Amino acid sequence: MAAGFSNQRRGGSFVAGNFNRLAQTFPLQGAGTATLERPWGAPTDGTADGPPGYGAPPGPIPPGAVPPASAAPFLASETFNKVAVLTAIALGAGLVSFVLPVSAGLAMGSLLVAFALAIWTTFRPRMARRLAPLYAGFEGFALGVVSRFYNETSHGIVPLAVVFTGAVFLATLLAYRTGLVKVTKRFITATIVLTFGIMAVFIASILGVPVPGVSSGSNTQYVIFGVLFLVISVMNLMVDFELVNRAQAAAVSAEGEWYAAFSIMLSLVMVYLSLLRILGGSRR
Repeated sequence: MAAGFSNQRRGGSFVAGNFNRLAQTFPLQGAGTATLERPWGAPTDGTADGPPGYGAPPGPIPPGAVPPASAAPFLASETFNKVAVLTAIALGAGLVSFVLPVSAGLAMGSLLVAFALAIWTTFRPRMARRLAPLYAGFEGFALGVVSRFYNETSHGIVPLAVVFTGAVFLATLLAYRTGLVKVTKRFITATIVLTFGIMAVFIASILGVPVPGVSSGSNTQYVIFGVLFLVISVMNLMVDFELVNRAQAAAVSAEGEWYAAFSIMLSLVMVYLSLLRILGGSRR
């Protein structure tokens, strides 16, 4: 397992820390009897060089060496299937609160529960299978109320924001897989700094500090802040894809897919909120 990750450390300590959490929590039993398949971002020419996440081609599986079903390896494709499940749960819950007259207090309570579940899942990866769907449900319910607010002030932007969120996800995935954007150590460091910075801005706004583009300001300021938020959200998606790539390239079991899917879901929520801000600000 350590050897599978030794060539991947150049991507940055943050991803390394998340990967180690996955690897230590979900070690692949029987990994020594079968080789993991090639990472989904790896070149096909059999070389080990390339952007972060690339690895050597798989070796032959010894005759009769079939790992048990419980020792299935982590796969990017299955992770994205789980992202689709979480997205469907969030959309379903959001549709309920979008259509029904849900109070702001109930929405805030749902948001606080979602936040608590997110923290719990982050530090208890093994619980992700159970907690990630719950997070998606509560987060989606709260987002439905937020979406209804934006829809009342800027009619018709919610369907656009949902469609654009999917488009941003696919475009970001394409940029990562083709190597158009390299997830380097500097990239990850910048992502961490910017993410904590924008979190501090939101917290300040909640505490009553007037922040242009967040709690006050012109239409242009709302759009500018939304674009900045979108850029940071896309950067977080890139870091998530790097984590998925590393997890598949090393000895991580399929149980870790829910944790990776949860991480991607967090970034998708950021993308959606940023798009609401952009579209809503442009129509204020």
